[in-house]
Amino acid sequence: MRSDLLDQLEIHLARGLVEDARFADRTEATARVLLAVEPGDGLAMGEVARRLGREPSTATRFVDRAVAEGLVRRQAGLRDRRRRLVVLTPEGEVARDALLRRRRQRAEALLTAMLDSTGLGSGQVEWFLDALREGLEGAS
Repeated sequence: MRSDLLDQLEIHLARGLVEDARFADRTEATARVLLAVEPGDGLAMGEVARRLGREPSTATRFVDRAVAEGLVRRQAGLRDRRRRLVVLTPEGEVARDALLRRRRQRAEALLTAMLDSTGLGSGQVEWFLDALREGLEGAS
């Protein structure tokens, strides 16, 4: 029962990301890169791959696509010029902000639906979500 529920939640969240990416006129892969790289970050490809939960070769393809779209660029590291870091461009920051706004709207709608359908108070739902987050982090 629990695994079925988690499977459904995972599918729902993945479907939501695909819809949000389409809304922003992006691919899911590009949306994932935009969410992984924060403004001001200079991430090594290994860290990008870790944040994406993908193999380095897959993460490289995702980043290549985002580079081609002008959303991120690769730059030399400050301490080690041989190290290549992934950085958001100004256009990438705007696209990331739009994607995050859409994601927040989706999260608010989900929270409202939970409150309406369960009769729980917002504090109880926040407690549940915190417990779920901690459980997911502990299971990783």
